[in-house]
Amino acid sequence: MMKRIRFPRLLAALAVLALLAPAAVAESTVQAVVSVESMNVYAPSAPYALMGTLPKGTQVTVTARSGDAVMIRCGDRTGVARVSDLARAASEAQAETGRTMVANRDSRVYSKASTSSRSTGISAGEQVELLAVNGSVARVKRDGKVGYMAYSHLSEPGAQTQPAEAPAEAMTAVNVPAVTNQSAKVYASAAMSGKSVRVDKGFSVTLVAVQGDLAKVQRGSAVGYMSLSALSRAGEKSADTAKADANPFAQGSNERTIYAFLTGEIGYNRAAAMGVMANIKYESSYNPNCNGDGGTSYGICQWHAGRKNNLICYCDEYGLDYTTLEGQLQFLKYELASRYPAVHSYLKNVENTADGAYDAGYYFCFNFEAPAARTSQSTKRATYAMETLFGMK
Repeated sequence: MMKRIRFPRLLAALAVLALLAPAAVAESTVQAVVSVESMNVYAPSAPYALMGTLPKGTQVTVTARSGDAVMIRCGDRTGVARVSDLARAASEAQAETGRTMVANRDSRVYSKASTSSRSTGISAGEQVELLAVNGSVARVKRDGKVGYMAYSHLSEPGAQTQPAEAPAEAMTAVNVPAVTNQSAKVYASAAMSGKSVRVDKGFSVTLVAVQGDLAKVQRGSAVGYMSLSALSRAGEKSADTAKADANPFAQGSNERTIYAFLTGEIGYNRAAAMGVMANIKYESSYNPNCNGDGGTSYGICQWHAGRKNNLICYCDEYGLDYTTLEGQLQFLKYELASRYPAVHSYLKNVENTADGAYDAGYYFCFNFEAPAARTSQSTKRATYAMETLFGMK
């Protein structure tokens, strides 16, 4: 059963908020951060059911206030919270607006104040009209169209902009075959920002030139720039490459990416990783765009209700796309470390055996996923981790 709000004064304030005209709401937005350890967020209309919670430090946009209640927006979700649970964002900029600014690096202009909205590229040195600044987000006009971009990516005209490419003479020619030793981004610009494509581990390129950790690479007629540390000489068997060879999942599959993240980024052993993998299999079949429970659950772990909202807010705050595997894996890492530390500690210490995979699968299901029929589901997933996944070659 959903919790109901127990504060009479807050309930009265919510009723007033519900009557506010949308136009009035839009004219009074300010940036704020959650100042308590966990802030309850309620639905913006009666019966004002609890939608979920936001952790301390989460940045939100306050769009209206009535008494003890404020209407807030986090990502593309709207809800109501107590004003006493928020503090004004210290980073809120007071910038002179209505003047010409230039992009100081290759960047993106979004149709909404969210990195998950449609966007177009903007090159370093290109001019825009600054309309407003809200926290770290700038509202700009470009070619007659209004959009949003990072305020830190703008400078006064005449200020030095980030170079589009490193000078050719500063790079040392190499021209050797290489392969990526991890999933990595390849950028069109040597500034390592702006347009990019992600390539899988094992992607073959020619290493054209290097400068520090900057690598210029070529494949066919396409040229790009990436981190040198993400490359190994073709045919070389590094420790990372050997570890990738032990990954039992198909090259380029979501399963392979998830397993590599669990063992590499989070540091779980094979048994712990397979316990988590078994749960993701049963929750979403490794599909980051999986919807469940009538649309109230989403993603590889089927984050439900308030946790789904937390996923969206976290990704929005850190410039990630919550619909992607990358964004969801980063949120999973965050949840385990900050919201489920006992689960994280347990997984870090399971034995790297088939029995350890069973224990990891059961514990993760029972304490992190917590599905209906918790005990039987935990047993089923633990058995799958032990008998199917752990023994894969």
